[in-house]
Amino acid sequence: MRQIRRNLNEEWVKDLRTIVEQRAQLLRNEIKVRTKALAKAPEGWLRVRKYGKGYQYFHITESKDTCGTYIKSNNQKLAVALSQKAYDKKFVAEAQKELGILDEYLRRTESTAIEKIYDDMHPGKRLLINPVFEDRDTFVRNWEGVVYPPGYFAEGDAEHYTAKNERVRSKTEVNIANMLNLYGIPYRYEFPLVMDSIEFRPDFLCLNVRTRKEYVWEHFGMMELEDYARKNVDKISRYMLNGYIPGENFIMTFETTKKPLNSEVIKAMIENYLI
Repeated sequence: MRQIRRNLNEEWVKDLRTIVEQRAQLLRNEIKVRTKALAKAPEGWLRVRKYGKGYQYFHITESKDTCGTYIKSNNQKLAVALSQKAYDKKFVAEAQKELGILDEYLRRTESTAIEKIYDDMHPGKRLLINPVFEDRDTFVRNWEGVVYPPGYFAEGDAEHYTAKNERVRSKTEVNIANMLNLYGIPYRYEFPLVMDSIEFRPDFLCLNVRTRKEYVWEHFGMMELEDYARKNVDKISRYMLNGYIPGENFIMTFETTKKPLNSEVIKAMIENYLI
């Protein structure tokens, strides 16, 4: 029961941080976009007056001017721009306030005192304790310490080795593994996953240390071959039906003989999903 509670608490904290991070990133993006728009917005502001069943719009450019210049119907773009300017100005001000609060929360929960209690205790006591939260280093250490049988290599298979001296199946997998290692991303090569009673060996099972979320990374390397492509379309469908959704927890990269995978694409995948 305590183990279940710990897992639920970790998931709750992880999900809350993810929500906050997504909200903060949205605000950063919108602040940037709308600040640029404000720099290009027309001078002045808009006065609105009810007129019959509709409204009349007036352009004010000086504070002493309480009436403004009437905006004719053929110049409604000006009224739209001034209205949007008023909204964007208020949005940026409020978004900056909220972003400050969100960033403070993320900073304070990056490595909380509660999560460090377990790691700071005597090693002999840690053996006897079932903590509510594992600190980040302990979580990563346990994740990387999982033991599993390696994938099978037939005699005569090409030999490719990563910087960590792991044997992989292609030069591109060497590049992916080395880039993950360069960025400090924990991964398991060909970690067995069972889906629909069938064992699959995804190229990489990666861990986003910040969110503690796992991602399957499959690289499809011979997409110009029709049989290979058809087989892997079925494989991708099976992944999706078992909860591995591209862009959510499933990373896919592709190449052909004439179009090898670019290292910049590998970096983009890592920076977008795993950091």
